[in-house]
Amino acid sequence: MPTPATAAFVRREAARIMTRNRRTGHADWNDRDYAYVVPSPGSYPFQWFWDSCFHAIALTHINRDWAREELLTLLHGAQPGGFIPHQLLWEKDRHPEAAARQSEDFGARYTSTSIQPPVLAVAIERVYRATGDAAFLARCLPPAVAFHRWLAEYRDPDGDELIAIIQPDESGIDASPKFDPLMEYPRDNDDLVRWIARLYARYAPLRLNDRAILDLDLFNVEEVLTNVFHILGMEAIARLAADERLATEFAGREARAQAALIAKCWDDEAGAFFDLAGKEERPLRVLTVASLAPLALPSLPRPIVERLVAHLRDPETFALPYPVPSVAAREPSFMPGDARGFIWRGPSWINSNWLIGEGLRAHGIDDLRQRLIDATCALVERSGFREYYHPYTGEGFGSRDHSWSTIVVDMLDGPVAGADGGEG
Repeated sequence: MPTPATAAFVRREAARIMTRNRRTGHADWNDRDYAYVVPSPGSYPFQWFWDSCFHAIALTHINRDWAREELLTLLHGAQPGGFIPHQLLWEKDRHPEAAARQSEDFGARYTSTSIQPPVLAVAIERVYRATGDAAFLARCLPPAVAFHRWLAEYRDPDGDELIAIIQPDESGIDASPKFDPLMEYPRDNDDLVRWIARLYARYAPLRLNDRAILDLDLFNVEEVLTNVFHILGMEAIARLAADERLATEFAGREARAQAALIAKCWDDEAGAFFDLAGKEERPLRVLTVASLAPLALPSLPRPIVERLVAHLRDPETFALPYPVPSVAAREPSFMPGDARGFIWRGPSWINSNWLIGEGLRAHGIDDLRQRLIDATCALVERSGFREYYHPYTGEGFGSRDHSWSTIVVDMLDGPVAGADGGEG
């Protein structure tokens, strides 16, 4: 267990960062009020989809009113057909250089046309359980339902209940080396940026037609981490739905998706899950933290759980001094240090630590979960709330005061339940 002093420091600093990074105002471009936490004031001054979901979960321990507002602001981006963009550029005009650095041409719409891993329904359930706010649930659940239905309609062309991504950033783990064969083996982040620009140029005539884009088969990946959150989201909707038909629909879809994930992505020889690339569903056999993400599924069969946990205990793969590295240490592509934007190629990230910790909690692997909590708190105590960390030394890299890293407070305290909805 972290010492009381360490735990108090982590909670205090998390509250400070959330307060410092929170933005409120009114946007003329869509005539909406907003209240959200930026991932980092210098590097990431806008609202990102899965960042906001992690922020909302962390905020259930800090200020539950802010947790509600975080998700309600994110849902201002929900489109009539169900799509929710991965970015809302609320203060784009104040940050033109940051907006120009983004990888899409946003035009006048102030949103992206990409997705991120669908953490939304998970976050909605956590905020609802913490606040008991039925009005919040009534407002947020329908867009979450519509989003998962949109994913099924536009991102699952083969009908196997596994959704596909159309470019690496949609996975949230942008430059993961598992994508290297599809990205012509980029040597650095500049190479990656140029490759994505060429990909977008190919997509341009078909923009907003995701089924046609997937049919091009240029970057068509049934990505494990994305599908884990898709499954967890459908599970959450099934639990939250007051309508029995809706609950039955999503429980059935979740079960079929998990069965497909195991049948298609599980590699028994490696004891890990791998993404499927292209229409031919070719496995991308690189051992990354995403390979372990299905551990977070509560009904995952125990023999598979034990195989995944074995990797977390193995010092040649993921049991490094400051786990969990984003790529297994034995992989040739493992880069544990700061690669100047060439990210998710080795460093440890607190949001993925949280997901792995949720899996360990769900499956009762208490000793390993506690060691992960201790190591994650030690990262914060040593280097502050950074974007990512060196898995051997604990040195912090990337942006400072990185908001989603505050989700360590949820690792410390666990889900908030039965709160009255006021400030935490």
